[in-house]
Amino acid sequence: MDGQDAQTAGAEARETFFAPAKRVTPDTLAAQVAEVIRHPVTAIILESFCGQVLVLNRERQILAASPEFEEALAACGVSEFVGKRPGEAMGCEHAGEGPGGCGTSLACAHCGAVAAILAAQCSKSPVYEECWIGMRRGDKRQSVEFRAKATPLVLGGLDLVVLALHDISDQKRRGVLEQSLLHDARNLLGGILTWSELLQIEPSTEAVTSIRALALQLREHLSGHRTLAQAERGELVVERKRLDLPALARALGEAFSRHPAGEGKTFVVRIPSEATPPVSDQSLVLRILSNMVANALEASRVGATVVLAYAVLGGAPTFTATNPDAIPPEVVPRIFQRSFSTKPGAGHGLGTYSMRLLGEQYLGGRVAFTTSPEAGTTFSLALPGR
Repeated sequence: MDGQDAQTAGAEARETFFAPAKRVTPDTLAAQVAEVIRHPVTAIILESFCGQVLVLNRERQILAASPEFEEALAACGVSEFVGKRPGEAMGCEHAGEGPGGCGTSLACAHCGAVAAILAAQCSKSPVYEECWIGMRRGDKRQSVEFRAKATPLVLGGLDLVVLALHDISDQKRRGVLEQSLLHDARNLLGGILTWSELLQIEPSTEAVTSIRALALQLREHLSGHRTLAQAERGELVVERKRLDLPALARALGEAFSRHPAGEGKTFVVRIPSEATPPVSDQSLVLRILSNMVANALEASRVGATVVLAYAVLGGAPTFTATNPDAIPPEVVPRIFQRSFSTKPGAGHGLGTYSMRLLGEQYLGGRVAFTTSPEAGTTFSLALPGR
């Protein structure tokens, strides 16, 4: 089963997987919009609340919005999104997955904005939540994190919610990158120090080899964080040329021969010697594949085999990383969410996110996955055809 479409099975038989799906009729919506727009309090609310502000009816449909919201969406006026729900207006990648639109998919159960709205309606008091939205802008994806405040409001006899969204993306990115960098550096430096101390006691070829491997890993981690930071700022330069497939295979083999996640597991690279290499950026492809393999090894049981393969599928040069274990259903909707991780502690949650960011926005390909108990999990990077 396609991991990104796993929730579609049986969707037709139910109205929602989370929030109520019901919407008002067009006539009722028009009457509500007119009531809100002509009320003098509305202008005060839209001007006094900080951030991007929406006035929603009980069905979570937009009745009015602040100029900041329109500007953020590059909209020509509120008429472009009146009647839509917030995720639909903002281009949330999950908005169309549920049977009833925004708020009704499995992923919506993890959306802070929807949770805040529902809680405010229930408690009749303001509710704060943090919210991550993966948005589509044409053929590009954008990851935005908000602090959402939902405030109940009765206006002209209507039960409304004022939703204020504050963009905290830069703050969250800095925090996650710093945590991840410190986490990785601390672990690798600990290993280097341990082997160095052993080397002081007694000369050892194994210690020298391990120190060099750990130092190379540390360099790669630092380079990876730099690449991700550049990519998120839109400053990453892509250098396209014919890929060196044997060099990719060697680099991956060396990188994971001593990787902690590979202990007790087997890693196999299957790139046919006669394969025609595609044109792309060697370093970015290697970084994406390294994340794929690392995730696959970390998600596998001891004794499992992880396979990295290359083939032309449907006209697209495609790399795949397969492991025998399935992703839990509750994790599937959040797999590409920035900062989300099933692993405990700080320093995780950027691997799959960076795979999609680099693979799609910069290389023009497609990063996807399939998962099932029978076939295990396969992540893929499909590059533009030759």
